[in-house]
Amino acid sequence: MTEFNPPISKRETEELIEIAHSSTEHWQLGAINQAKKELIRRNITPKEQNEVIENWKKEADEYFKNEEERLEKNKTESYSKWEMILIFIFGPLKFFRWYDDIFTLRKENYYLKFKQRIIILTLGFICWFIFIYTSFHRYEQKRLEEIEKIDISEWKKKQGYE
Repeated sequence: MTEFNPPISKRETEELIEIAHSSTEHWQLGAINQAKKELIRRNITPKEQNEVIENWKKEADEYFKNEEERLEKNKTESYSKWEMILIFIFGPLKFFRWYDDIFTLRKENYYLKFKQRIIILTLGFICWFIFIYTSFHRYEQKRLEEIEKIDISEWKKKQGYE
């Protein structure tokens, strides 16, 4: 007989029920048979086993119902104004760190938040681009103005241009 770690005889009753009622896709046939024998040794009747399985089904149904309600609620959840401002300002800077986060919102059914984040990030990128472009343009204009102010007439005479 194959010995499992931990041994089948040392496992909890609910775990034995799970093993005994599972398929060979999840457990070896030897483990399933040992679990059934251990349940008989512990005097756990098939009726008691079925009650445990029914309780699991009820818990699973309740979980899926709650999960469905949560996902439905997530559809209309929105960012607060403060969160929107933070995403607008810092979103483009942290875009690659938040990239996976965007699609996680969609998987979790946060459709409104997903749309908001896309729009806010797009606007943030546009504003950052305009800010950087105008800053660079302003800097370049000042540099050209300073160059224009420099008097190079002495240098031209020395070099023979005049």
